[in-house]
Amino acid sequence: MKKITLVLFLFGLLANAQVNNYSVGDVVDDFTVTDVHGVEHNLYTITASGKYVYLDFFFDTCGPCQQTTPIFNEFYDKYGCNGGDVYMISINDGSDTDAEVIAFENQFGGPFNHAPAVSAEGGSAAVDNNFGVNAYPTYCLIGPDNTLVERDIWPLTGVETFE
Repeated sequence: MKKITLVLFLFGLLANAQVNNYSVGDVVDDFTVTDVHGVEHNLYTITASGKYVYLDFFFDTCGPCQQTTPIFNEFYDKYGCNGGDVYMISINDGSDTDAEVIAFENQFGGPFNHAPAVSAEGGSAAVDNNFGVNAYPTYCLIGPDNTLVERDIWPLTGVETFE
């Protein structure tokens, strides 16, 4: 009975841990991706400038992703479109093309400026796999020292969740 309880407890922890390959405080691996507009983004270059990095892991047919993308973009818009102290990138799970990600953003991104989004064509699958994302959407925060600050920002109730 104790083994069953322990297994269920551990399963519950893992089911709620959406970034599975890093714990809070771990240094995350560097990555370079190219967004759907051809702009390259390198994590360590961004953090070296003193910025915090929010990552949004999503895919285009994910209902909760569709509902929360406008909140992510509203925060992006409100805090300077990557010109301030935070930098935001949407990372597809690797299942969608540039065209599909652009269509997703156009349909579900809201009336705000949209954070850079990376599809399978821009290297999103490698980042998604490296972080070990197992549920979508997953929002996480990386500090300027390249450590994971938050591994699952959820539930989103509005822009204030990111603030």
